[in-house]
Amino acid sequence: MKPHYRDQVLHSGTVLLLLSYGVCVLSEENTVIEQRDVGSSLTLPLGYPKESVTFGTWKFIDVNFATYTNEKVTIYKQLHFNGRLKVGSDNLSVEVTNLQLQDSGLYYISALKPKEQLPTKIISLTVHAVLTVQIESNQTWTESKNMCKIDLRCRAGEDQSVSYTWSGFKTQTGPELSFTLSEEQGEVTLNCTAANSYRTDSNTTRVKCTPTRRPTDSSNSGASFSVLNLLSSLMATSPYLLVSIILGVKCYRAFIIVYFTATPDEAHAVIEATE
Repeated sequence: MKPHYRDQVLHSGTVLLLLSYGVCVLSEENTVIEQRDVGSSLTLPLGYPKESVTFGTWKFIDVNFATYTNEKVTIYKQLHFNGRLKVGSDNLSVEVTNLQLQDSGLYYISALKPKEQLPTKIISLTVHAVLTVQIESNQTWTESKNMCKIDLRCRAGEDQSVSYTWSGFKTQTGPELSFTLSEEQGEVTLNCTAANSYRTDSNTTRVKCTPTRRPTDSSNSGASFSVLNLLSSLMATSPYLLVSIILGVKCYRAFIIVYFTATPDEAHAVIEATE
């Protein structure tokens, strides 16, 4: 390669590097970091007075969703925002309401004044799920060990970036916690803390081992015991009464059998014999 061509290439590379560096610095200077909870709102101001701007645009990633012209903001219907965009009361801003996790990203606000492009403002938004910690508890009794197996699960919304920490009776990281507990240990306290890069929340639960022992079949044994007690009482107090009851039952059964199976003459003969 000839020297002057090499020098031209090096010079061009240096110019491109400096331009790239300048663009990066300019972007960083015009970038605002915003963090919001799901369900909250974000206002995106044009950032210039009406008299100095002839045209403006609002863009999310690479899609225009509003423009400013003739001193008025016009919002375009976008499936992504689904009716959640509002024009600000100053008619120089756009408000995104009821923010969702998918609204996270870069918002670009560009403006023009007569014969000049004004610097583009960038808003980097991160929407966080609201952390509301809930603890689910379940226990299983193991009779052979006289112990309960305790299973706890900590939940704080659908944000996958949330980390969980257990403290109290047991310490552990992660959303799930399992351990054994005896009846003698009584009630124990556990705390779950959920955290993301924006906020933290926690909740406390108390658990104790509640045995679920197999019940005995006391109803049938009690009924049998009551009948035996009745018969014993009858034999002790009046053996003649008991014998009379047994003979009466046998005679009644014989009468029923003969009545339904014998001929009228046979039935009459049996009745006379019993009399």
